Amino acid sequence: MARSPRSRAARAPLGVPLVALLLAAGCGAGGPGAPAERVRDDAGLIDEVQREELSRYHELLLHDHDIDYRVQTVRGEPDLNLYAARRYEELEVGSRSRTGRGLLLVIDAEHDRVRLEVGRALEGQLPDAVVAYLEHRQMVPFFRSGRVAHGILATTELLVSRVQEARARGDWAAPGPIHGTSGAGAATQAGLGAGAEPSREAPDDAGTAARAGATPEATLAAYTRALAERDARPDLDVYSADTRRMLRDWVVTPAQMDHLVRTYRGCHPEPARLDAANARAVIRYPIPERRCSPWFFVREQGRWRLDLTTMQSAIRFGRSNAWRFVPGVEHPYGFAFEGWSLDRNGFPQVARRD
Repeated sequence: MARSPRSRAARAPLGVPLVALLLAAGCGAGGPGAPAERVRDDAGLIDEVQREELSRYHELLLHDHDIDYRVQTVRGEPDLNLYAARRYEELEVGSRSRTGRGLLLVIDAEHDRVRLEVGRALEGQLPDAVVAYLEHRQMVPFFRSGRVAHGILATTELLVSRVQEARARGDWAAPGPIHGTSGAGAATQAGLGAGAEPSREAPDDAGTAARAGATPEATLAAYTRALAERDARPDLDVYSADTRRMLRDWVVTPAQMDHLVRTYRGCHPEPARLDAANARAVIRYPIPERRCSPWFFVREQGRWRLDLTTMQSAIRFGRSNAWRFVPGVEHPYGFAFEGWSLDRNGFPQVARRD
C-alpha cells in the first residue's frame, strides 16, 4: 500500500512484510552499477530523493541476496524487449553479483510500457509467468496512481519474498557465475497515471461484506476472506473508523493481498488477548514466526475492528521480513506483550527469567 510518493511506511497496514530502507547499505561503491548508476531516469518519472532510496535499497538487495538490480526509464523505444536485452548487456547487469544474478527494469514513458529483464542466473527462480504476475498485480497498480518509485520498490519487496521462499526450499544455490540474458522476463502496459482500477471503487453493497465480528478472531477471519477475494475497498466493516479514513487514498494491490494470505496461512495465531476494559485486543503469533506481525483491534459499536492505523505507526518489517516495533513509538496495545522483551531495534524476544 502507498499513500504518497515519499511514504513507504504507508504499505504497512495490510501487514505485508516490508523491507526497511536503511540509510547505510554497508556496501562499497564503485564499479559497474555503483549506487549513483543503479537508477537512470531519462524520462523524469522519479525524483532525486526516490532515486537515492531505490539505489540504497538495491545495494541492500545485492548485499543480502547477491542480486544486481538496475532500473532505467526511457522515452520512445520502438521495441522494448530488444532494447531491454541490449541494455542488459551494455550495462553489464549481473557483473556485481558473485553468481551473475541480474535484473533490469525498463519503463518507457512514451509508449507506456514496462519490462523486467531477467538474467540467466535467475530464470529458474523468476520464470516469465511470475514476472508477469508481479508486473500486472503489484507494479502496475502503483504506476496507475502515478507512484512509480513505490511501484518499483513494492515489487522488489515481493521479489525478496520469492528469494526467501526459494532459499527455504533449498532452491537458491548457484553452480557458478552465469552471466548475460537469454531474453527471459515479461513486458506489459504500464498504465502510467491512468488512475486506480475500477475494482477499487465501492459497489452498491459497500460496507456489507467482510463484517466485523463479536470476537477478534471472527473479525480476522472475515478480513482474511476479503483479502483472498481481493477486496481492496477501504470502507469494509472490519476496519475501524480511523483505518477507513486512512485507507481512502492508499494503493492496495492484488499481489499484496495474495502474499499476505499466503504468509499468514503458515503461521499459528494465539488466542486473542483483551485489555482490562474490554476495549482493545491483540492477536499475536509465536516469536519464531517472525513474518507474521500481531493484529490490533479496537471495539467500536459492540464489534471488534482492525486498528491498522496504530499498526502502521508502531510496526515495521526489517530486511529479513521479520516484524519489529518502532522504538520510541507509544501505543495502547502493550498489555498483550507481557513476557516478551525487545532488543534495541524493537525486535521481540522471549524475556529472560532469572
